[in-house]
Amino acid sequence: MPQSDKQPYVKDDVIHVNGQEIPYRLTRSRRRTLGLSVTEAGVRVNVPKWVTQEEINLFLQERIQWLMRNLEKIEQNRREQPVLSHGETVFYLGIPLQIRVAPCLFADVRRNGRVLWVSSPDDASVAELVRDWFRERAAPLLERRLMIHARLQGGRIPEFELSDARTQWGICHPDGRIRLNWRLVQAPLSIIDYVAAHEVSHLVHADHSPRFWQQVERLCPDSDTARQWLNRHGHKLMI
Repeated sequence: MPQSDKQPYVKDDVIHVNGQEIPYRLTRSRRRTLGLSVTEAGVRVNVPKWVTQEEINLFLQERIQWLMRNLEKIEQNRREQPVLSHGETVFYLGIPLQIRVAPCLFADVRRNGRVLWVSSPDDASVAELVRDWFRERAAPLLERRLMIHARLQGGRIPEFELSDARTQWGICHPDGRIRLNWRLVQAPLSIIDYVAAHEVSHLVHADHSPRFWQQVERLCPDSDTARQWLNRHGHKLMI
């Protein structure tokens, strides 16, 4: 079946840099400009449908240094992410918890002070058990903080959902639904409140205009500090 002109065209390709092949995903759509992004999910190139491959190659070559710097930063961040195993440390609301694993036929996770006891039938199950423990606590806590800021702002009360995204802390959909990343439950409460205020502010300002940032500041006066914290430490929450 032929592809509709309104549907984006997607293919995987590689960039050659110093004998190394760097894979990227190319998306052609009705957009008007060329774009390049680097995230945990990989390299993404977004271009208008009419752009030639030669123009794409030139566009990428002109941005090679920027691309390599960001790939190295992501790799460094990945090395700093905690390993969810016995003796490692994770954080809950900014409080460090040491993981202690006890072999057991029945899986269970319980917190005792600053120790997170994980009963597990095998080592392979430990990471997912810890993630599940965080997800269970994230849902009510994140929803409560979101609703506090929504009521403080007045107007629409959003529908809440948890997110499992690797590249976004939150998103506000056009229909008013807000999704917050469950991994935020590891951060201090002030960081959670900043992300909640950020997404709630999108209910009245869909863009990132000066008026939007003024609204974020009204809901979260310490938003600049929180944003800087996320920029420096956010990758460590990507367990």
